[in-house]
Amino acid sequence: MRHVGGAHRGLDMWLLQRASALYMAGFLVAFLVLLLAAGPMGYETWRGLFAPMYMKVGGLLFVTALLVHAWIGLREIFIDYVHCLVLRLGLYLAFGILYLGCLAWSVDILWSVK
Repeated sequence: MRHVGGAHRGLDMWLLQRASALYMAGFLVAFLVLLLAAGPMGYETWRGLFAPMYMKVGGLLFVTALLVHAWIGLREIFIDYVHCLVLRLGLYLAFGILYLGCLAWSVDILWSVK
């Protein structure tokens, strides 16, 4: 039975960070294989790598996993070293806005590739 409250929050965050790391590692290996198989790199070849929908979705999942991974890491740093609650909440807000902006920009970049 799951406890009500934050008893498992640390474990949930730990598992989420490990899952994001596993996805990023797997994506990077697959991307390197595709990159090596693509041959000489030029603009058209590079654009061609990101034109298929599976690469757009995979790339977006990679960026999402990276941002989740970074958010959890920063959250732990803020909890450990920023003792002023107002400052900590301000940092959460600032980085949350920054990360959402990065995610939106990634969507714009990936879906602009035709």
